[in-house]
Amino acid sequence: MEKNPIKKKAIYGRRNVEEFIAKGSIKNVTEAWVKDSFHGEALSTILKDLPDKSIVLKKTSREMDRSLHGVNHQGVVLWAFEKSVQNKPKKYQDWKENLEPHQGPFLLLDRIQDPGNMGSIIRTAECFGVNTVIYPERGSCGITDVVLKISSGALHHLNVFQVANLSRVVEELKKKNYWVVSTTDQGDENWEDLPDAEDLAIILGNEGEGVKPILLEESDYAMRIPLHGEVSSLNVGVACGIILDRIVNR
Repeated sequence: MEKNPIKKKAIYGRRNVEEFIAKGSIKNVTEAWVKDSFHGEALSTILKDLPDKSIVLKKTSREMDRSLHGVNHQGVVLWAFEKSVQNKPKKYQDWKENLEPHQGPFLLLDRIQDPGNMGSIIRTAECFGVNTVIYPERGSCGITDVVLKISSGALHHLNVFQVANLSRVVEELKKKNYWVVSTTDQGDENWEDLPDAEDLAIILGNEGEGVKPILLEESDYAMRIPLHGEVSSLNVGVACGIILDRIVNR
């Protein structure tokens, strides 16, 4: 028996696989599995960037379904060395030591619990040019395989940090002259008055409770999205897109 087997992890979902390859992590892949029914253009599109000789290609729907039971793998799976897969967040000290002015916007996620929301937020953040996402270790769903899949590969291009306390993050940001914006249904609607995006940190709150009161108190701005229907709130993933659009594309 092998004493220290090398751990491998599945990267699945077409867009997730494409972004993993685009990031240059393909050198860490040992096997590629695809559905038996894939052939011709469909197969070449998915695997166009795979080196021909170094990766074992298997067409195996049954084994794929059995290994990833209940997962929507979309017919393509890469098996890569676990250390090469960006699903483990970095530590607070790493972020603090490399923090400089004008690196924003930062996105701080206060106790996002649903993996679907977390994945959607990460995808949206990357699309709007955010390169750093920070969340607390308590009360958050964390970076799971579901988050990785729903982020559609965006997680491969982001710096994600897990911290003990978001208040400490806010404190360090203010030392570097960042302005902190919290989102709340009791906030201001005039987004044009905010400082430049590169000088901002944005806090999104928990699905049910919103941003913690202590974080609201520590924020420089409290903002809200004006709503005109009968429903009084938005899904946090949807709200994230609206907020980042208002801030980045002013």
